[in-house]
Amino acid sequence: MGKNEPGRTAIFGMSLILVAILAVGAAAASDQTGQGETLFHQKCAGCHGLGTGDRPTGPDLFGVVERRDRPWLISFIQDPAKIIASGDKTAVALLARFNGLAMPNLQLDAGQIEALLAYLANPEGGATAAPEPKPSKTVGNAVRGEKLFTGEIPLANGGAPCLGCHGIAGVGLAGGANFGPDLTGIYGNYGEEGVSGILESLPFPSMEPIYATRPLSTTEQQDLGAYFAHVSGTPVVSDGQLLVEVAGGVLVLFGLMLLFGLGRLPSVRRSLVGQVSNQKGGMR
Repeated sequence: MGKNEPGRTAIFGMSLILVAILAVGAAAASDQTGQGETLFHQKCAGCHGLGTGDRPTGPDLFGVVERRDRPWLISFIQDPAKIIASGDKTAVALLARFNGLAMPNLQLDAGQIEALLAYLANPEGGATAAPEPKPSKTVGNAVRGEKLFTGEIPLANGGAPCLGCHGIAGVGLAGGANFGPDLTGIYGNYGEEGVSGILESLPFPSMEPIYATRPLSTTEQQDLGAYFAHVSGTPVVSDGQLLVEVAGGVLVLFGLMLLFGLGRLPSVRRSLVGQVSNQKGGMR
């Protein structure tokens, strides 16, 4: 028995090492899944469900790692616009299916994409803490929503007003700024659920630096949503229409100047001629 003791000790030691390796691997996988869960809620949950069905803003992502090839998912998450521009049939079909709303570039690195896919492959493996319950839907105040949109009422957490980048229902010149899309039809295109999800997470890369630490309050989300619903169906004021209106105003002003200027010309001319005559008379 004594002769076999070293062998047993070696086997026992190897077993401990194997268990330790497996434990470290499981912990690393858990950490990766947890990171993916955080990324999902930060970057994806505003437009996508996970086992709750499609939204007007995007497909449900439950089981997406089984439905799509992994290389395709990685490429699409890295640069959606590039895949759509390439004419990829799946990407183009999704774009058409969801009202032309293209997925933004989430600016994730390779490690973050792997973490996100790990979570989507095993969403039950994320954090066990229950998500915060969503507040019950309350009808917002459209009048207050308009003032929040234009900046007349500042946002509680210090975010920039929407009008700084977006036009809506003819508010401001050419419907407002044109850095971002006009939002007149957002409610009609994406419905209450889609608009609520966007306002809750504001997942677009151009908006994230502004609102990541300055999120909209629940009341602000409701008021802006009510305003979007109120203006839904209002004709959009385009830059071209504004140009026509400005040109028309310039022409009217020029016409008035020309009309009154021509009317005053004879009297002005007589006055000048009289002054010259008086000066000549005085020199004699």
